[in-house]
Amino acid sequence: MLLNSKVALITGSSRGIGRAIAMEFAREGASVVVNGRDENTVLDAAREIEQLSRPVLAVVADVTDEAQVRHMIDQTIAQFKKIDVLVNNAGGGGGVVSRSLEGTSLENWNNVIGLNLTSTFLCSRAVAEHMKRQRSGRIVNMASQAARGVGELSGVPYAAAKAGILGFTRQIAKELGPFGILVNAVAPAITISGPRIKKKWGQLDDEEKHNILGSIPLGYRLADVREIVNVVKFLSSDDASYITGATIDINGGRYMC
Repeated sequence: MLLNSKVALITGSSRGIGRAIAMEFAREGASVVVNGRDENTVLDAAREIEQLSRPVLAVVADVTDEAQVRHMIDQTIAQFKKIDVLVNNAGGGGGVVSRSLEGTSLENWNNVIGLNLTSTFLCSRAVAEHMKRQRSGRIVNMASQAARGVGELSGVPYAAAKAGILGFTRQIAKELGPFGILVNAVAPAITISGPRIKKKWGQLDDEEKHNILGSIPLGYRLADVREIVNVVKFLSSDDASYITGATIDINGGRYMC
């Protein structure tokens, strides 16, 4: 198994892409820490992993709160004695009211920056000391195609936050590399990963959908969740032992750097 004996913390893993990552990591032999803000969905995800006979820790925590992040990491170390992989998956548009600059309130800006970028900073900083001590580790940050171009389903703060994650990834990859810690990012295109994204996609008119789908060289379709999960899994494994500071674009060729 690709992640056998690894301990992996996936933030925002009670639903959507994060939950799919947690399940796949468990299938690949990892002990998994499931995180989210809603206790019911966190416990439900943990029970699903338990059915695979894999060790799991359910932690209800707001990853924009420094004290809660520290407590989550302490719980992980107390139970599993180490942490090999951190996937900074928590994020989202924060309930987009407007996609325009003038329609974005300061409250919405701060909320989305916190949920996506600040959470990535807080969790990465908290695990770094443990990974340094181990002289090994993997950090995978969830960016977005919005960081490369524009976000059709999100607003200004989301694009800014995800672009910030790319710079953050490069910076700490250089800093942590000498300690054997690899830091990378993935930038998925629109992926129907749950009801919220399905609703946002459904709110686009037919012309908008046609233009988006028509710009994808690899077929007139959106990404499948497993196509995101498999790249995250690869970057978290020993197979990616000479990759750091990179961003892997998962968008069917819509954006090519």
